[in-house]
Amino acid sequence: MIRSGVLALAPLFWAILAADPQPAKFPTFQEYPAGEAFSGKPAAPILKTANQRMFRTMIRQGAAKGPNFAGRFTVAEWGCGGGCVSIAVIDARDGTVYDGPFQSLSWSLFKYEGQYAANANDFAQLEYRKDSRLLIARGCPEDENCASYFYEWAPPKFKLLRKVPATPLEP
Repeated sequence: MIRSGVLALAPLFWAILAADPQPAKFPTFQEYPAGEAFSGKPAAPILKTANQRMFRTMIRQGAAKGPNFAGRFTVAEWGCGGGCVSIAVIDARDGTVYDGPFQSLSWSLFKYEGQYAANANDFAQLEYRKDSRLLIARGCPEDENCASYFYEWAPPKFKLLRKVPATPLEP
């Protein structure tokens, strides 16, 4: 008797959950604290791959500014055409250069995470901080799969934590 009553209430329970969804929780910078901050003179980047050598000027200029990501690392950014960015990550301690999680990140007229419109003046395609290992990338890696990507920096590479598909902007 009790079991059949519980089963009868199951559709009502699921309907309540569907009608009142919890707000989406995205990874935060505070959840991924950086290690010890580097404060010395940044090492010169060691360019090992053809791609790194192709963008040597931008990588060297970025590295010279010092760490801006995950304590001792520098994210060097450069444009790769209209509405597109590429990155490399440089270890300020020893100059090791790491590739980003994408070759190029373009963006289209979408809304990211339900709140960041790509056509807004304050749209940030990339977000990262010196005191965190979290990188947020909003756009279309290699012009596909437009979404917000939340990555954790776990040297020697990025680990994808979450992908949130972008939605079209309303006219």
